[in-house]
Amino acid sequence: MFDRIKYKNFAKTQLKGRFKIPIVMFLVTSFITLIVEIPSQIRNFMLSEESSIIKNNFDFSQMTLILKNTFFENLTELIFASIIFVFTVATFGVYIKMSKSPEKVYFSDFIDGFSSWLKSIFAGFWQSLWIYLWSLLFLIPGLVKSYAYSQQFYLIAEYKNLSVTKALKLSMKITDGHKWDLFILDLSFIGWFMFGFITLGIGFLYVIPYYRMTSINAYHGLLKEAVEKGIVTQEDLIS
Repeated sequence: MFDRIKYKNFAKTQLKGRFKIPIVMFLVTSFITLIVEIPSQIRNFMLSEESSIIKNNFDFSQMTLILKNTFFENLTELIFASIIFVFTVATFGVYIKMSKSPEKVYFSDFIDGFSSWLKSIFAGFWQSLWIYLWSLLFLIPGLVKSYAYSQQFYLIAEYKNLSVTKALKLSMKITDGHKWDLFILDLSFIGWFMFGFITLGIGFLYVIPYYRMTSINAYHGLLKEAVEKGIVTQEDLIS
């Protein structure tokens, strides 16, 4: 049974006195993504200046500028997304470890998560591709599938030998009948995220770890239920 209140209360207990590493992971991730964005902003500024200079020239020059801008933007977005995928899986690995044991976690646990960087990138783009394809039908199918695929990162973070494609299929299985529950869980954090914005981001130092740990607890609950019902077997999780 999906118990949103239990997952949230348990997250508070799990994080008590253990906020240091989650906060550090959040700050490091935010800093790295900000650094990655800087070249893109500089490039956009330079291209806008170049555009103003050649605006009265031939259309060919303008077309060349547009192509250069589009290529750079697409490349930057791919790099940015790849970094996010790698950091996400590494972060989830630490939260999963915290959820299973009261023992202290270390920043090295976060770094160790980068060892699966290639699988993390593949998982991110594989999931994004399917969400995009479903979104072509309409917004609602894309949203529904985003929740169906939402447990994939948790699965590959916990089960290192699990393939990306199988993790996506297992995510669909364990979220079957619970996509609405996951949606409501996210909605329940709207007030907290507003608090984060109101405090100019400072509140996120509490909100993000709280949200992440709650989501991990929900993942454990979904997987446990699926195993108990025979929807997923232990053999499914080791290959």
